[in-house]
Parts: sequence; structure tokens; C-alpha cells
Amino acid sequence: MRKLYNYQIIRYFPNINSDEFFNVGIHLANDKKNELHFIKDEHLTKLITFPSVDKNNITTFIQMLNKEINLSQWYGNNLKFSETKVFRSSQSFNEILEILYEDYIGYKFHFKEKKDTIEIIKENTKKIIEKEFSKYIEVNENTIFDFDIIDKNCYKHHYSNLGSISNKENIKSMVWDVESFIATYKVNNGVFELLNIVNPIDDIQVSNNILYKHSIEQIAYYDDDLKYNYLKQIAGV
Repeated sequence: MRKLYNYQIIRYFPNINSDEFFNVGIHLANDKKNELHFIKDEHLTKLITFPSVDKNNITTFIQMLNKEINLSQWYGNNLKFSETKVFRSSQSFNEILEILYEDYIGYKFHFKEKKDTIEIIKENTKKIIEKEFSKYIEVNENTIFDFDIIDKNCYKHHYSNLGSISNKENIKSMVWDVESFIATYKVNNGVFELLNIVNPIDDIQVSNNILYKHSIEQIAYYDDDLKYNYLKQIAGV
């Protein structure tokens, strides 16, 4: 039998003057149970790598919420509950909690597709740049994206991740990285790109629409010619 659940997302705003936020918890309730579920320690450890996120703030807010909950209140001008949403399901309370956690928080922290393959392509890309285009472009280290490739002529940054346009998790991860980056840094002369390392065979229109909505361009990057041509285009030669 399907039951009715009400839930809210706990949002952390690093900067009170910005609309950017990170989801850090779930509040789930039905007619018998009411529970708060906060971000897991393993995920919080990754979240606090962003300069704008203060772990002490989040920890303090969690302690406050464990003592007293006001579902419409701001906590320290940085934490707030979202509007209430409805979820109908025949699954258990804990199963629903895990589903919501995954949908709003967990998915952002998945490893990017086949790390070994990703590392091989990253090394291959750097070798092409060093051998063919080192006069025109260079790669900066970046803690968020796989690449920060800079056009030396105009200092334009190409912030990009390697992934598959057909992989929903890769799309979510790219959007998450862009939103996190924009919330933390000023982007004055840069573009965001998903370097598609798998030749798409499925309908990818939905994925393209999501990327377009977040000003992310999809670049074909699944063979050596495509890699070379992409880097050549950035180099402008």
C-alpha cells in the first residue's frame, strides 16, 4: 500500500548575499514518524574542500537542529529548510530516506566513470598539449574539474570534465561541479565543457538540454582525432 510522506531539504548557503546553496540534509515525515537525516561524514569531508564551505558552521547547525526544529526558520543566516514536498511510495521510511538522500545529496559524490579510463585519457591529453600545442595552451591544476585548459593568447579558461553524455550520473556530476565552482569563484573569462568520451548511441536530447540550461557545452572526445581537433581549436592554429 502506498503511503504519503512529506519531506524538506536542508540547504546550506555559504554566502548570505548569494542564492547558491549546498544540500546538507533531509527532513522526512509521515503520520507516524518524523526524522532528520544529515549529510554523511564521508560526503561532508569532500564538501568542505570548497573554500566557501565552513565545516564548523554546518556542525553547529546540526547540533542546533537536533535540539530544536523550526521548519521555516533560518539558522544563523546560512541554513534553511526548503518548501515541503510530497512523496508517495509503498517502500519503508528508511528506504524513502535513502532514495531522497541519493537524489539530493549522494549523487554528487559518486566517482566519475571508470577512473582508470579517465586517468589514461587525462594523461593522453596532456601529452598532446606538450607535444603539439605547448606554445598556445597549458593545463592548470584544478580541484573541481578534470581540466582547466588555458588559451595563452587571450587567457580564456576551458573548465571541463571527462564523461559520457549518455550517463545520467556524469551529467549530474558536471552540473554539480559547475554550480559549486560558480558559487566559490568568479568566472570572468571561461567556459564549461563536458568532454564526451563515449560515442553516444542513445537519444541524448534530454542530457543536452540539461547541459545547455547550465551553460555547459558538450564536446565529442571519444577518439584521437576528436581530441586533437578540440585542442587545436583552443590553440587557434
